[in-house]
This record gives sequence, structure tokens and C-alpha cells, in this order.
Amino acid sequence: MRVRPVIFIALLALLLPIMAKSQTPGIENLPRFDKRLVHFGFTIGFNHMDFRLKRPETQNPDDSVLSILNEGQYGFQIAIVSDLRIGNNMNLRFVPGLSFGDRKVYYDIYHPSTGKIAYITKTAESTFLDFPLYFKYKTNRITNFRAYVLFGGKYSLDLASQSKKKQEDEANLKLLPHDYSFDIGTGVEWYLEYFKFGIELRTSFGIPDMLKRENTIYTNNIESLRSKMVWLCFTFE
Repeated sequence: MRVRPVIFIALLALLLPIMAKSQTPGIENLPRFDKRLVHFGFTIGFNHMDFRLKRPETQNPDDSVLSILNEGQYGFQIAIVSDLRIGNNMNLRFVPGLSFGDRKVYYDIYHPSTGKIAYITKTAESTFLDFPLYFKYKTNRITNFRAYVLFGGKYSLDLASQSKKKQEDEANLKLLPHDYSFDIGTGVEWYLEYFKFGIELRTSFGIPDMLKRENTIYTNNIESLRSKMVWLCFTFE
């Protein structure tokens, strides 16, 4: 599933007049919002799913795979926000949700018998059920504005994983279903009249090798294939 960033730019353009209208100089909206021990919300946004691909340092000189390149693709995300206040400037956030997207890997394969090069594209489609846990450190509130940074970890289950299929798939690259990552991000948020609105940019670095080994030229020529994702999210709390 692909979602163009222009959709979210249009959404932001619609929200900006509402944000401007709700801001009265010197008057705080939702003055007791940050005194709550727990509050909830939701987030929507788009992601850019990609890989960190590493090839073996030593390769067979007779290897027919000339090059392997990966390309990220855009996708969509929706999640629920659960926020626990643990200090004036620190919160603990649990943001379970769904992320949709895919990634592509391009192979240039030389066939000695014909002297020709074949260009093969493999697609890795994913529907992630994400369970992230973040620490959010925020600045002091300036009237109706705050900035923050967050960091933490995430476990993801790929519901679209084809790792259990035994036969080779000519179109798709098989990934293992379990992934975990280190996440870091930053954001800004505004206190509006009825809710708090935020914009967040976050990057995720996968730790395990996600590629299912099938003893083929498509997997033997990759030493590791780790996930890398970037999110631009809009939060409503």
C-alpha cells in the first residue's frame, strides 16, 4: 500500500488555520492537560520503509550476481497513543499500531551461457503489528507550544511474512516475521482549544537480520538485511 506524502501535506494545510484560530496570545489552552497521570490519543502518518543491506566482503569471482540495490517505498501507519506522566518533563509512551508498506531489492545477474544480464526485482511486502515503548523528554511549555525528543525500542510482527512458504517465490523476497529495533525521534506539539496536536519525525533501526535463508543466489549474496524506517506522524491527544 502506497500513500503519497502530498496527502499529509494537504492535511497539515487544513489543520494550520484551525491551529492559528485557537491560539490567543498569552492565554494557555488546556492548562491542566499535563497534570494528568495518564492520557490517550491516536496518531496517523506515513512511513518510508527501507533496508540496510550488506553484501559479503569476500565474494566468489565466478559469482553471477553483479550488484544488489535496495529501494525504500512509502506506506501508511495508524496507532493508538497511551501516555504515562513520570515527571514534569518526562513521559513514558506505548504506541501500538499497524504499519503498511513494502521495499524493493534489485539484482543484476550475469548469465555466462548467453552473455546477457538479467535485471530482477524482488518485493518485500510487510504489514507490521508494532509494539513500541518510548521515553519522551519534553521542554517546558511556552504558552501553547512544546518541543520534545523521544527514544526507545520496538518489537514488530510482520503479519504479511511469507517465511513459512516452502516454494521459491519469483516476485517476493521472504522475510522473517519477528523484528525489533532502536527508535529515536523528535517532534513539536501545540495545545489547541479541545486537544493537543503534534508533528513527529522518527527513525527506526532494525537489529536482527530479517532475510530468510533459502540457499539461492538471491539470499547467499546478502550477508545481512536489516530494516530501516522513517515515520512522519500527526498525533491527536
